[in-house]
Amino acid sequence: MTSNRNVELFAIGNELLVGQVQDTNSHWIIRNITSTGAKVVRAAMLRDEIKTIGDEIKAAVRRKPRLILTTGGLGPTDDDLTVRAISQAFNLPLSEDPIALEMVRARYAYIASIRENYSAELNEARRKMALMPAGAIPLKNPNGAAPAVALALGETVLVLLPGVPSEMKEIFASSLQPILERTIGAGGYVERNMVLDRGDESRIADVLQTVQARHSAVYIKSRGQILAQYGQRLTVVLSCGGNDLSAARAQVHETEVELLDGLHGLGYAILDVLDS
Repeated sequence: MTSNRNVELFAIGNELLVGQVQDTNSHWIIRNITSTGAKVVRAAMLRDEIKTIGDEIKAAVRRKPRLILTTGGLGPTDDDLTVRAISQAFNLPLSEDPIALEMVRARYAYIASIRENYSAELNEARRKMALMPAGAIPLKNPNGAAPAVALALGETVLVLLPGVPSEMKEIFASSLQPILERTIGAGGYVERNMVLDRGDESRIADVLQTVQARHSAVYIKSRGQILAQYGQRLTVVLSCGGNDLSAARAQVHETEVELLDGLHGLGYAILDVLDS
């Protein structure tokens, strides 16, 4: 398995940056990528502008993550610019891909079969979704018309996903899986939440810093939370991901033992320890 399991993520759409739509896609993707033990090192939102999209993806490719994922901008309208932006940024000519065109045709034929007076004609707007940059392959979209796009750019694989959450999630769970296996592979992620009997992060800051310094592979984070069972409480979260799930579990366990000792020394009691 490759040692480079870094992932970058870009959510594309003016609607995200004017507050019309909340970007739930990035949160969902980050959780799912993290669960494999891979690491999301950057996530950003971009406007529907060809130069902005192209410049940001080129900059990301220069950083050489193993995988870049984008969401949004693959539809039939003029403001769906992601594919065109990639074509221009990397000087890759666009052409109509026959496999992608068949995916689009099949989707509209299906809609026409279940909806009266609906035309399955492949007009220019619909054919636009079958345009692929040279070297790209289409990925089937079981819930929509626009195929996803996968493209190798040197050491990095770029995947363009639709912005509609139901479409993005279905592609992620189906046609994207072979690419995820080849790029970031399988691993694991462990998260432990320790609920303390009182608040005040400042009292435990030194203990957390000391333990963190000895266990750099484990991310330690304290945060105040309102929990249904306990009300307002301070929670300390330990998390670790990587290629080896057993090793991650062992690292979290060692960190937890040492941290509990330090917290008990401060007079804290642990009300609960939860796996996430």
